[in-house]
Amino acid sequence: MQHPRVIPMSDASSSISQEDIAPTVLPDDFVRSPMAQRILSFHFPRYNELPTVELYREQVIALVENVFEPLNECSEGPWLTPSMVNNYVKAHLLSAPQKKLYGREQIARLLVICVFKQVLSISAISDLFRIQKMTYMTDVAYDYVATELERALRHFFSIGGDDEWTDTASRVTRESLLVRSAVLAFAAKAHLVGYLDFLGYDEASNH
Repeated sequence: MQHPRVIPMSDASSSISQEDIAPTVLPDDFVRSPMAQRILSFHFPRYNELPTVELYREQVIALVENVFEPLNECSEGPWLTPSMVNNYVKAHLLSAPQKKLYGREQIARLLVICVFKQVLSISAISDLFRIQKMTYMTDVAYDYVATELERALRHFFSIGGDDEWTDTASRVTRESLLVRSAVLAFAAKAHLVGYLDFLGYDEASNH
């Protein structure tokens, strides 16, 4: 077997300095950027803030897009489309609309799906929902996701992070830890995708 010829480094070559390996864009530059500031302003509506009147699918999609607008640069693809809604109904992640109208609980479910689908498969999301149904009321589980999501994003997108980021569950359980892990994974991915976009890698990959 013939091995490739190894060319030794020249003794006359210049040494590598600390400046050569220093990043051109520091993390603090990113968290001070307009993108990061938009993400820090993100508010996941609580259950009692969701519409009390039923909405048509197009209205639901518009609401979802408005909620996640500060995170658009961290998402891979659209947050929600008509075909996605139909697929979630077929997969039993979402109950079918009544007279083409969606209520508060269905809207809450769609908002959570939009978060989880960034990091989990449909079957894994279905498992989480089954666990939630057995252990927590819908509004309690939803508000827990909302609170933990906002805190996870602050942890990743603020200078120094959130050192006091403790679990807000009234009683920490295996179920709450699973949900918190999914939220943490979403925030970590959002940070990675956002940082790469900030550095210009997203634009470079499109050329």
